[in-house]
Amino acid sequence: MDLNALQAQLEHIYDVRTYHRVEDFLVTDPTLVDQFTEDSRSGQSPSMESLLIRQGEDNLDLALYLNQELLDQLGRDNPTELLHDGNLAEFWFALEGVSHFLYLAWNAGFERTVTQLELELQAEIDKCVLTAALVYHQRGIADMRLLRRVLFEETRLRDGLDNIQQQRYREANRLAARYCGTLEEKYSLIPQNSYLVNELRRFYRMPQSRKIRHIRVV
Repeated sequence: MDLNALQAQLEHIYDVRTYHRVEDFLVTDPTLVDQFTEDSRSGQSPSMESLLIRQGEDNLDLALYLNQELLDQLGRDNPTELLHDGNLAEFWFALEGVSHFLYLAWNAGFERTVTQLELELQAEIDKCVLTAALVYHQRGIADMRLLRRVLFEETRLRDGLDNIQQQRYREANRLAARYCGTLEEKYSLIPQNSYLVNELRRFYRMPQSRKIRHIRVV
């Protein structure tokens, strides 16, 4: 699966651009993860996906770790060609990493700070929106109730998370579930819907506090 193409799809949806391509920052050696401090990680286990961040005085070191077996499986069973139960979880791991990378890189270009909650919230929304668009493109219809149930209700946190991390993931899941539910009710999450696209682009550019207020209002 082409990760740069996945990034380009997100850039098209949100009308954002960054000169950085995710595959240029991709690492598959798990030993490299140890070079980053524990606090720098986005929260996912490095066994599958982890956004690695190290902030310097004048620079930001950034890498996306994806498990090589995960990439090999996505290469053999490409979800962008046919998404199904057997490659959905792997697709979401990869998409989450690309989402994290793009959101951080784009905001860094404007010297905007980003919280871990923002990264997780946007990734959950991206998984819902892009999966719906992909299924719609492949099959002409998408069962949104099934998608929302699998994505937001049938979730299980990985072992080893502390209380703060658990709370952050649950809050991101809760907020994204509410927002995506509202999008589905208003716009049916049809990719060609210009009102949906405008809403997604406005939301993408909001700071965290405004996003949370917006979700509560809509």
